[in-house]
Amino acid sequence: MAATVTIAPLDAAHAAAATGLTTAVGWTHRQEDWLFALSVGRGLGAFDSDGALRATLVWFPYGSAHGSIGMIAVDPSLQRSGIGRMLMQRLQAEASGRTLLLVSTQAGRRLYETLGFHAIGSNAAHIGTSITVEPVHGVTAARTADLDVITNLDAEALGYERRQLIAALADAGDVAIVPDDKGRPTGFAICRRFGRGHVVGPVVAGSSDHACRLVGYWLARRTGQIVRIDVPAEHTALAEWLTDRGLARGGESPIMVRGDDAPAPGARVHRYALVSQAMG
Repeated sequence: MAATVTIAPLDAAHAAAATGLTTAVGWTHRQEDWLFALSVGRGLGAFDSDGALRATLVWFPYGSAHGSIGMIAVDPSLQRSGIGRMLMQRLQAEASGRTLLLVSTQAGRRLYETLGFHAIGSNAAHIGTSITVEPVHGVTAARTADLDVITNLDAEALGYERRQLIAALADAGDVAIVPDDKGRPTGFAICRRFGRGHVVGPVVAGSSDHACRLVGYWLARRTGQIVRIDVPAEHTALAEWLTDRGLARGGESPIMVRGDDAPAPGARVHRYALVSQAMG
């Protein structure tokens, strides 16, 4: 039986309630993580007759034609009550005409398939306590002047632009680059606080070697701290490199897409790690 709830916008005023809800379902998101997501995305909440938040969803518009969906959480007492479908249908109405991407749980895959999504790959999180790694060469801290080039590299790797998101990530965290012989970025990785530790992502690079160097730069600076990196399945060299350094790979989650304007990534640089499962 479908639950009786009202779907309404979710904003910063709901961050504390959203944090409580996602803690109840086993997530490690801090209130600060929710505030960041709501500052760069558009939230939807399912509220019961008493005004209590019972489910959440946040989607992130990229340009005029694409978007990513995440932060989908339902109160454990109301799971399988139809709230997730209600949130997704409201989102699809708001984002009509966009190609939408999401990282699904295995349990949620069937729901998304009934809503027109199909799998195009898979992702898994590498999570562990950072250990001392070998010295990293050819990676430096980014400069403020590098932001435009970094944003363009991200757009080239994905096939669509995320200018607002990359600027917000750079402001919230720290950016490392692989410079060319003139100091211009050829790849980058952003590291920021998240959950119980730090998350590294996105990682955009021209080769697996450069991606490993960029991640190694951040692992060396986060020794003894929990680090998370979400790596699509096709990047086996980075996944194996992380596993060898104590960041074991978790279970695979389908990367799914809905829409006719499928992203067309370039061939020169690639996305080796997501920002997060929610933001792509």
